[in-house]
Amino acid sequence: MRRALIFICLLFCFSGNSFAFQVADLASYQGVALKQMKKTDTKANKNRQIMGTQVLVAVLGTAKADFQVKYSYIGKDIDDEIATVNWNYFCPPSWNGRCKGHINYDANAIMDAAEIGDTMLVGKKNDKELDIVIIQQDDHIISKIYSSVGIEQPKAEIQESKPSLWTRLWGTSATIEESQTAEIHDNEQLKTIKAKDWIRVYFTPGPECENNIIAEINQAKKIDVAVYSITNQNIVDALVAAKDRGAKIRVITDRLQSKGKYSLVDEIKSAGIPIMTNTGHKIMHNKFAIFDGKRIESGSYNWTSSATEANAENCMFFEQENKSFSKQFEYLWKTYQK
Repeated sequence: MRRALIFICLLFCFSGNSFAFQVADLASYQGVALKQMKKTDTKANKNRQIMGTQVLVAVLGTAKADFQVKYSYIGKDIDDEIATVNWNYFCPPSWNGRCKGHINYDANAIMDAAEIGDTMLVGKKNDKELDIVIIQQDDHIISKIYSSVGIEQPKAEIQESKPSLWTRLWGTSATIEESQTAEIHDNEQLKTIKAKDWIRVYFTPGPECENNIIAEINQAKKIDVAVYSITNQNIVDALVAAKDRGAKIRVITDRLQSKGKYSLVDEIKSAGIPIMTNTGHKIMHNKFAIFDGKRIESGSYNWTSSATEANAENCMFFEQENKSFSKQFEYLWKTYQK
């Protein structure tokens, strides 16, 4: 089954007297945050708080808010619960501009049953409603959820001392030298996510991918881009503005796509932004950007207007570990200079 049809054709419901959670529901959220649960995310945290990093802030916003939440547990026969939670975002004066946020919730059967190694999904439906879904780590729906955003199912993880979910999920044992001689396939990238971090995911059609990419561009001092197709005028305008304010930018894109009717590669070149196209590879099909050497945007989303307005796409934001994306970018840049 083609990945583009997953949201329509791939449905899964869990048992018990509960609402039916479907993989297709992922595409209906305004934003999704995913996290492998640690001890502090379980009932061991007596404060009853889901701690938020900037990723969770990017999904829920910077304003304090009350949400109606539907709790669901996939993998255990526990009824869904509906309750109210409070999103508290604050910037204490003594923190010199640093801020944090957390979700305050009341005790409930689903959060009490959650265990280390389970996956927590926080999905924002609108400004008033959230879904919090706990997915048991060995439940087979995990593979459906991950495949919907282009990620392979991880192996089961029980102990915190074992390699993290995200390391298993997007890690690689291949060295850069090995990857240089390997044939590059669709979506083949060196991907690693820190286990302690949330990731956030957005789906199109809709403006969230475009808007969040532009927000990252607007705050970054160094930007490395490796994207197959670039036709989105709003994103290119943000890149040019970043170049004008002194940001260091490099762009890698596909040779054939750069010659397309709607390509904005010439506009990028005219702005004085260094740009490379693929030599030695049949196509350059990567879709990722690195901001300040730390923050990553990746996914199926090309930087095109159709990806925003018409296509079923996804984009993910997270912090890279072990400079995996940066190393791959440097390899491609040097390769295409030859």
